[in-house]
Amino acid sequence: MAQPGFIRNFSAVAVIAANRLVAVSALEDFQVGPAVDASAVFVGVTEQGTDNHLRVDVVMTQSAPVEFGGDIAAGDLIVADADGKAIALDLADYVGETKIHVAGWAMEEGDAGTIGDIFLAPQLIATIPSA
Repeated sequence: MAQPGFIRNFSAVAVIAANRLVAVSALEDFQVGPAVDASAVFVGVTEQGTDNHLRVDVVMTQSAPVEFGGDIAAGDLIVADADGKAIALDLADYVGETKIHVAGWAMEEGDAGTIGDIFLAPQLIATIPSA
């Protein structure tokens, strides 16, 4: 059972469903957009979502329920799929990337469609390309 910590209300740049990962928007301060991969800094997970492009509550610390976009095992590092759902990080998908943003890690296992808890621990995996 998720125990959300800090929750902040943000302007949303697009419609964002509930229980989705969101990322920092480059458009304006204090705006979030749907997370679509591991290329942007994760802000957290939406609570109720929004359907009007106005405001959205985002769980930013501790744990949050998020919809899984694939099979996830407890302890997997979490990134977003194209729909903002949580998927397990597979480094093979990021060959050649120098920055991979991780949202946190899974607290439980589940398959696609499961609403499962993740521990929010945003971090950056930086790699040095080989010469």
